[in-house]
Amino acid sequence: MKRLFSTIFLFVALLATASAQYFPVDTARLNSAYRSLKSGNRTLETEMEFLAAYPTTWLEYYMTYSFVDDENYDYSMCKMCCEHISTLFSLTKVSDTVFCKKVVDLTVGMKETGECTSFFQDYLIGYILNNDKLVLDYLSKLKKGYQMEFWQFCWSTVTECSRAENFKELYARNKRKYPEQMKISRIAFHYFYEGINYPELFPYKNEEYNRKYENKNYKYNFDDYIDYGDY
Repeated sequence: MKRLFSTIFLFVALLATASAQYFPVDTARLNSAYRSLKSGNRTLETEMEFLAAYPTTWLEYYMTYSFVDDENYDYSMCKMCCEHISTLFSLTKVSDTVFCKKVVDLTVGMKETGECTSFFQDYLIGYILNNDKLVLDYLSKLKKGYQMEFWQFCWSTVTECSRAENFKELYARNKRKYPEQMKISRIAFHYFYEGINYPELFPYKNEEYNRKYENKNYKYNFDDYIDYGDY
């Protein structure tokens, strides 16, 4: 009997674990630091607390703020994404080098998914243009593959937009001082400006959705991308 109860308890625990959301960062700490800054309590300590609590890598960022079309999903962090981004780029008291490292490390590997990432990209490009020497000095210390991943996100667009002007300005300003970094940036711009589709991150769930509502125009591409030109 004890073994039976143990088995049932383990099964229930596994079900609970399977349905639970996992956040790789301390969301309570992050939101507490955010509220402190919003209340006007802006000191070096409170800004550093927010910076430390904020995601440091793309995976942490994605798992913290991702949107999942499921009625059982907790959207509280997803809804705070834009507010947290604007707060991040409003920090003025932290060290420039510390902040630059945080932003660059977070951007490496980031994907333009058409949601909060577009908002982040807007702030990021403005930050780079205003701090190009700082950013390029830090990038020069990273391996070329990491640099490419950084610039891929910076210049990723679905359609034509002001990113072309941003690239031209940055390239003209730094092609002589940072030839290697600008070469990598130029290659990334060539392939990623107007060179992506928004990724279909949950193809099987959407496949089920389209079957349910009998969407005859639905097409699933095995490269996990939707070709919007087919609609």
